[in-house]
Amino acid sequence: MKKILIVEDDKRIIAALNIRLRANGYDVCAAYDAPLAMTQATAHQPDLALLDISMPGGDGFVVAERLRSNVDTASIPIIFITALKRPDLRERAQAVGAVALFEKPFESDDLVAAIGLALGRSPAGV
Repeated sequence: MKKILIVEDDKRIIAALNIRLRANGYDVCAAYDAPLAMTQATAHQPDLALLDISMPGGDGFVVAERLRSNVDTASIPIIFITALKRPDLRERAQAVGAVALFEKPFESDDLVAAIGLALGRSPAGV
């Protein structure tokens, strides 16, 4: 079972994503801030990371850079989720090698499809 690390400071979003991702056959672990994200990534070796951009302890770009600089986590695909509406964010996301960026609110079906593509799974999650 593929494991997804959700890094998000809004516990309601984590709960909703947890339900949706588990229903699609993924295992989920979560972190509520940037420092815990690195601890979870190292401990659980997720297959993909969903990173919020604005959160306590450092933004999602800092987490992405740390993931990329650690040999054990460097190849984890990253998808950003954010409430920020800034045009430079997509460029910054691409610069750290993210496979996608979703602005909140987003369609969970679109997010699940992007996760499946990033992990080499069919859109149906098979």
